[in-house]
Amino acid sequence: MRVNKLAKLLIRLLLPLILAMASVAAFGRETADLAPTSVPLSSESESEAMQREIEAFAYTQISARRAIAIAERRGPGAKVVDLSFDGSTSHPAYGVKVLLNGELWEGTIDASTGMSVGSGSTTPVSRLRQENQTTLAAFAAAGIDLSETIAIAEQYGSGKAVSAGLQHDGAKLVLLVVIVCDGSLKEIAVEPPARRSRGRKTSVPEKKWKRPSGGISRGASA
Repeated sequence: MRVNKLAKLLIRLLLPLILAMASVAAFGRETADLAPTSVPLSSESESEAMQREIEAFAYTQISARRAIAIAERRGPGAKVVDLSFDGSTSHPAYGVKVLLNGELWEGTIDASTGMSVGSGSTTPVSRLRQENQTTLAAFAAAGIDLSETIAIAEQYGSGKAVSAGLQHDGAKLVLLVVIVCDGSLKEIAVEPPARRSRGRKTSVPEKKWKRPSGGISRGASA
């Protein structure tokens, strides 16, 4: 999707909501699942940890959309459903989760070279929690991909995406994107249309972002 198609979207801005930041250690995710897990708190101060990862992201060579394109080369029909940046180590990287042929592959893309790190792991979707299966099914039916969503969020929020993922509350699907803008983080929620063929009526609320346990990430929750 060309970004100029944003003119056709119905965009709604909510008042920014400043949320408390949480301490973070290394990026922690539930393997081959869509929900983040808790990790031990870092001794590093909240503001220092946040600033360090934002600075690391500023020097990355691979954008979020580029990382998605690389991950989706795994095969025809591959779709990234979760992407998060981890700048807490000497080799910043993106954690990605890719849906392909009824399986969820979880791997790592080097943020400097674009190369895959390790072989990753694969889990059949049928083995995921029912909530996650519902989220993935809603995403497949929405007819919008994460890269397209990032393009919307980046233009709307005037920043660069650092992570993106899915959220389903049992009634509707929302695609969440965290962007870096002027040295701070903002979360933008993009709600896809019920039916793509009827044209997009996409709601895009924006708010200040809080840091969850685990690197700069905002993946799907269940």
